[in-house]
Amino acid sequence: MRLLSLIFILALQVSYGQMAVGSWKHYFGTAKAIDVAASNTAVYTAFTNGLFILDLSSSPYEKSAISSVNGLSDLNISCLFWDEVDNSLLIGYANGNIDKLKNGIVYNIPALKLASVSGSKRINRFYRHGNFVYTATDLAILVLNLSKNEVKDTYYATNSMEKVADVTILNDTLFAITPSRLLRASLQNPAITAASQWSLDTRIPTLTNHFYHEIESLNGDLYVLFKKENYGEDTVYRLSNSGKTVVSNMAFTLEINSISTVDEYLAMNTFGGSFLYNSNNEMVTALNSYNLGLNLNTNRLIKNSTSFWMADEFNGLYQVFNEFAIKSHSIEGPRNDEFYSMDWQDGKWAIASGRLQMKVPAFTKNGLHLKKDNQWTLLNADSITPWQTSNFWDILDASINPKNLNQIAISSYSKEPLSVINDGVATLYNNSNSTLEISGIGNGWTLVSDVCYDRKNNLWALNGYAQRPLNVLDKNGVWRNFYCGSNAVNIYTTKMIVDTENNIWFATLNDGLFGYNYNKTLDNESDDKFIQLNTGSSTGALPSNNVTALAYDKDGELWVGTDNGFGILYGASRAFNATAGNYNLQRIKVKFEGNVEYVLGNTYISDIEVDGGNRKWVGTANAGIILLSSDGSEIIEQHTTSNSPLISDNIFDLKLDQSTGELFVLTDKGLVSYRTSATADNVDYSDVVVFPNPVRPNYNGLVTIQGIRYDSDVKITDVAGNLIYKTTSNGGTATWNGETFSGQRVAAGVYLIWTATNTESDKKVGKVMVIR
Repeated sequence: MRLLSLIFILALQVSYGQMAVGSWKHYFGTAKAIDVAASNTAVYTAFTNGLFILDLSSSPYEKSAISSVNGLSDLNISCLFWDEVDNSLLIGYANGNIDKLKNGIVYNIPALKLASVSGSKRINRFYRHGNFVYTATDLAILVLNLSKNEVKDTYYATNSMEKVADVTILNDTLFAITPSRLLRASLQNPAITAASQWSLDTRIPTLTNHFYHEIESLNGDLYVLFKKENYGEDTVYRLSNSGKTVVSNMAFTLEINSISTVDEYLAMNTFGGSFLYNSNNEMVTALNSYNLGLNLNTNRLIKNSTSFWMADEFNGLYQVFNEFAIKSHSIEGPRNDEFYSMDWQDGKWAIASGRLQMKVPAFTKNGLHLKKDNQWTLLNADSITPWQTSNFWDILDASINPKNLNQIAISSYSKEPLSVINDGVATLYNNSNSTLEISGIGNGWTLVSDVCYDRKNNLWALNGYAQRPLNVLDKNGVWRNFYCGSNAVNIYTTKMIVDTENNIWFATLNDGLFGYNYNKTLDNESDDKFIQLNTGSSTGALPSNNVTALAYDKDGELWVGTDNGFGILYGASRAFNATAGNYNLQRIKVKFEGNVEYVLGNTYISDIEVDGGNRKWVGTANAGIILLSSDGSEIIEQHTTSNSPLISDNIFDLKLDQSTGELFVLTDKGLVSYRTSATADNVDYSDVVVFPNPVRPNYNGLVTIQGIRYDSDVKITDVAGNLIYKTTSNGGTATWNGETFSGQRVAAGVYLIWTATNTESDKKVGKVMVIR
């Protein structure tokens, strides 16, 4: 057992304040509630990657959320259980891990997760009986002793050949339901751990198709959920001493997600709501979509002294007072955990949630997440009318117009490859009303792998598998496309950027990097220039022809990431006029243990982001996030799953909120963010913020000074003018550890903050109070 954290101290509150430098957040999907559990003072709702806590003892109810970033031990929650004996919440995970939450502390019980056995270890259900909690898993039945937070015993009812979907106990007999059969064993049998001691319960048949899903014991009988692959053909069986009956007084044509015991009733939780049945197989209560006026898809229903609580597939947690009264308890966040790429402009985020699988669409319709002022919305076929009837899928990229934050361009690999949404109204573009071309490989779709607005309000679209891959919808609504050389014809394109000189650079999977200079005129192609860089010793010297990341920094240098490390094209705009051998990328070399090596070697680079201090945040495919100095010669930070709350080392995309320093990180397991120590600068000091202020006695983090000029000297003095500390800003942010030059914590008092560039006199920009 390992104690993880005091979660209510670290809990991610719904009302966000300033993020401390070095802190993390997890933005997990908040629509699909997979399970719910409750005491009389709190309700716990499980989402795939996080736990929502509703505190019923406060008025109004206080909301908080925790995840693996700030308290839980893992991702992919599979089930919840409130244990009234131990007064604790059990949290099961898909990988066999178990957490116990009690009195604000998370205790980890990782025995099954760490077991050296093959196959799935998923935690499916918990059941309390006597002194122990019996746990159904895909491997076996675990017997938990919560007073010691340990696994007391393991029962191999199926000899690990078939998963145990659920367990219950009736008359001192332990029942285990598997997908194909019902097994039973006496709790008094000292050899119960062995599969040979389990017998088949013949009241239900052994299945060769379809499957059993859950089991409940109630009023001396057993209830088994039998599921069929065909929609609306699920059944609940009641098993008594006299045999098997079907629990329903009507033709049951709803998909049954689960069953649960609610007081003396059996709840059938369905796509359509929850229905409660009494011991006579009569439906007595219908908490359904028709009565409540909502589209419900109930995954679990429970009840405490307050009311019913419903975990819904579509809209999270509902509080149900009776058959005609319901209330939603939502939490801010993205609707789902599907993320692929993102864009940021002036505090607004657009996050695409499509997918490509080996250069082929996944045909998902997860939509586009929007975030503004901590409010999240989802654009999908339910909200964008033209998407409902079009062959549109897999949003691959999004770009927010910096001149109009309500205008967003969205790209995909489908028959409707580009959508421009303006104030919620979508215009769709394809080969019939734009210069975009249908894929040259003959599948009938059009690949727009990337979109980007430039500073002149033109929309650029990168068209893969086309004769002319580079397209633009200019600010006047006119479409044009551009020839980029014979080597750019019918190739698979990936990413694109527009640099500050209005050159367009785009990446490919196997053909290196292309640059295009339209020479300030979109309508005159005759004076345009293009260039291709590849692995040739005089034609770019790329580390690989698979270009995976592009970034343009404050010094006019183009940083190029590949699946084999990165390189830098110095003076990138000069490459269009350079001769062979004079537009090669340079790789940064350092000495290490007597050898000269390339920085990051052959690491797969998935993205590069430039912060306010011109430092480079590098996302990788298997090594997490790496922060490089502005020239790339020094590794300043590295964040991985082993040394930080980062949820995966496989990074899809990075994007900085330059005004706050929050680095958003898309991974294959979800979205997190990290508060960096750099922001964009503020030349007139009009919005200087110092936080935390005051500094409390128990605070050991960094004091952040934000909103100052780029590369400023920052001095901390006491009120008498004595110099306490000095540093240099990263862009518009500087930090102070609350110590003197000698490493001593400063005494209580007021401290003044002075800042200036190297050519100016000191300017007082703030003060901070330290409390001891």
